[in-house]
Amino acid sequence: MEEIKNTEAKEGTLALWHLGQCGFVWKSGVTVYIDPVLNDLTDAAGVTRRYFPVPFSPDKAEGDYVLCTHGHADHMALETLSGMAGANDHMRFIVPGSFVEALAGVGIERERIIAAQAKQPLELPGLRIYPISAAHPVHVTDEHGQDTALCYWVTMGGICLLHLGDTYLTDSLLADLKRLDTPHLFFPPINGGDYFRTSRNCIGNISYVEAAALACILAVDLTIPTHFDMIMGNTIDPLLFAGELMEQNPAAKWHIPALGERVIYQK
Repeated sequence: MEEIKNTEAKEGTLALWHLGQCGFVWKSGVTVYIDPVLNDLTDAAGVTRRYFPVPFSPDKAEGDYVLCTHGHADHMALETLSGMAGANDHMRFIVPGSFVEALAGVGIERERIIAAQAKQPLELPGLRIYPISAAHPVHVTDEHGQDTALCYWVTMGGICLLHLGDTYLTDSLLADLKRLDTPHLFFPPINGGDYFRTSRNCIGNISYVEAAALACILAVDLTIPTHFDMIMGNTIDPLLFAGELMEQNPAAKWHIPALGERVIYQK
């Protein structure tokens, strides 16, 4: 956390840290958390599902914005969010509109919660967000027409980031992604799906093969895979993704960050 606070990232440069699963800290002018999970996750028997402990507690986190892609506990951890809110009076929380009440229910003031809806851009100080409907496992809206799962196209400090959250690939999602400008940084899940995980009610994602293909189709500058490391029974070797990407395009750039590693990106 001291490194995050003390790192300067000026216009055209972005610093990032991996928190595990799909969680990252992005810093360029403002500090943004996406899908942070800074609390334990346990099964019905009270046994932890995490492969490694949290890097720091929610009340130690400092920043400006928190984004959550959807309502599952390994992406929208309410214990984490309430702890972050209590320690940061100015921090604002951007979530799919269908989960605003969930955040309010753990004591986060409504004026600090921003509802995100697909194809409705959000202009915030130091940050621009364009939400895109994700298919987890299909595209779903609630009874009020609010999306339940989103991908986020984020612009900060002159850097464009595309974070897919959890999603399968669909015709509409591919069309939406191809309409975007070329992202500098691309964060796709790579854990895929299979019969055994599905039978445990574990919703899958795009595969590492599809993630590599998307990186090539979108001509991204640097791909950082996600969703491969934190939850027992739902991991995959990220080097499979790296190998696939190199096979599809030997010139494609990728990086697999270690937990807590600082990565500096300059466009």
